[in-house]
Amino acid sequence: MSELQKAVRHPLRSFSVAFRFLTIFPFFSLAGDDTDYFGAARYYFVIVGLVVGCFAAICALIIEAAVSSLVSSVVLALLLSFVSGFLHMDGLADTADGFLSSRNRERCLEIMKDSRIGVMGATFICAVLLLKSAAIFSLPEQDLVGGLVCAAAAGRTAMVVAMYFLPYARPEGGLGLLFNTSENTFAAPLISILLLLFVVIFLLSSKLLVVGCAFLLILMIFSAWCRKKIGGFTGDTLGCLCELMETGVLLAAGLVI
Repeated sequence: MSELQKAVRHPLRSFSVAFRFLTIFPFFSLAGDDTDYFGAARYYFVIVGLVVGCFAAICALIIEAAVSSLVSSVVLALLLSFVSGFLHMDGLADTADGFLSSRNRERCLEIMKDSRIGVMGATFICAVLLLKSAAIFSLPEQDLVGGLVCAAAAGRTAMVVAMYFLPYARPEGGLGLLFNTSENTFAAPLISILLLLFVVIFLLSSKLLVVGCAFLLILMIFSAWCRKKIGGFTGDTLGCLCELMETGVLLAAGLVI
């Protein structure tokens, strides 16, 4: 049975694997080994992103009624990363430490595996949180919900696309290898992109062009950087890409055009 067939025939199980991996929220787990469903779970990454974005949007409506817009923006920026247990933010820090170390591929991968955070990682965490906060603060009120939902969905979609175009970089294996199955068809990224496109058209139709350009630009530049530095992707780079994509889409959605 192909991964797409599994995703269609067993949607709840495939979705539960994606949801439990990408968020800290509890979700049901069917008895048995879920290993065979990690490939099928990729088809539901964008759905998980939509759930995360809707959760953030609901929180935004509640928080903005109680505090100022500036405080609300900072809380929402933290919330977007907190939903994943700061796993993606950890990937951002590890990737920054490794990629900006000016070391060879092997040493770069070693640095990324180190649990300690260096100055580059700490700087990038601060920079991304500041940019996310500023981007959310700059969103027009009518685009706040759309910006949050589209940013979260775009981050998870980018992860699926990167897993298709890039090989796995660690020969010894790792967390990101769980989803890098031998069946690497374009179905998962295509479906994810089409669903993301529909969501952006529905929620941010006036910003479709600028959001689309931001998505493609970040994805292409970061993927090329990954290929040059370590020859592919790891779990850390996927988390980093998600954080960068959320930030880029939020900034694009707030542009005055």
